[in-house]
Amino acid sequence: MSITRRELIGGLSAAGAAASLPEFLKDPFPAVQPSGQVEPFTFVHLTDMHVTRKRKGDEGYRKCIETLRQLKPRPAFILMGGDMAFDGNYTAKSEFEECVRLYKGITDASGIPYYNCMGNHDALGWSSRRKVPVDDPDIGKKMIMDLLGWKKSYYSFDHGGWHFVVLDSIFPVGGKDNPTYEPRIGPEQLEWLAYDLGKAGGRPTVAVTHIAASCNRGQLLGDPNYKAMDGSMVLWDTRELRIILERHKVKALLQGHSHNIEEMRYHGVWYLTSAAASGAWWAGDWVGSPPGYTVFRCDGDKLSWEHVEFSWEPRLEEADTLERKKLDEFQAFRREQQRLLEKERAGIR
Repeated sequence: MSITRRELIGGLSAAGAAASLPEFLKDPFPAVQPSGQVEPFTFVHLTDMHVTRKRKGDEGYRKCIETLRQLKPRPAFILMGGDMAFDGNYTAKSEFEECVRLYKGITDASGIPYYNCMGNHDALGWSSRRKVPVDDPDIGKKMIMDLLGWKKSYYSFDHGGWHFVVLDSIFPVGGKDNPTYEPRIGPEQLEWLAYDLGKAGGRPTVAVTHIAASCNRGQLLGDPNYKAMDGSMVLWDTRELRIILERHKVKALLQGHSHNIEEMRYHGVWYLTSAAASGAWWAGDWVGSPPGYTVFRCDGDKLSWEHVEFSWEPRLEEADTLERKKLDEFQAFRREQQRLLEKERAGIR
């Protein structure tokens, strides 16, 4: 899927139309072209790694990173999409610390610069199922940020004439007695974002969030009872975020969290959810998208992309009864779809 072809056609049409428009109807703030002879570059969106020794997830992540190192051209950087370690919400503190260190060590060994994004499972103990006391000094985002040397949970940077924004969609609520989170950007960060994009001055921009602004699970599953503004799968302040992105002509918002590839364009902004690097938490691909990531190419002010899979055989453990059931059901579904495909292509009724 590529913006380039669509934008080229749309741009040619727009250019012809703009020439005939009166001045007051023309866009006063057109997108800024990268200055000078900037070479095209690629980067990777890598999300939902859930790095752990369980199910040999650390070996799976090493394989994922090795495939990244083999990409041609070599990516300029990796834009992480959150849920990097498994699992701050539900595991003991020492186990979570080990998972964070595994994530850092394996990623550092890639030799490719990377930028971290906060996921809901990257916060320690922000859940009723927490394994740490509520007065633990490392509770919340502090532990992972300290271990990764991560100074601020939302920030921006520039590369090759492009602007990149990393957002934090894990909004703290509940106070000291019941710390948890809501899926939202929040007013303070939204204000920062608006002025950060203003400072970028119209340069082509890509933003990333863990929890998606757009996730069409209910529609895709055909479930009339599934709420569009689901309490856990989409941002509760999507509209506020969307309007800022549209006002500043952001090219794309990269998303994670659902473990399913989705692509949607609305009011000029692409909303792209990448596959989870871990598939279904290193237990196969029964969620729907095989383990993988997305490779993006920036060329001038054009953005194109390709979803990439890597092979990984799940290493299920004795306790993984639910995972075995889910994987068996999904494999049976795929076999049935193949049977129907062959029957329909043969014209057999």
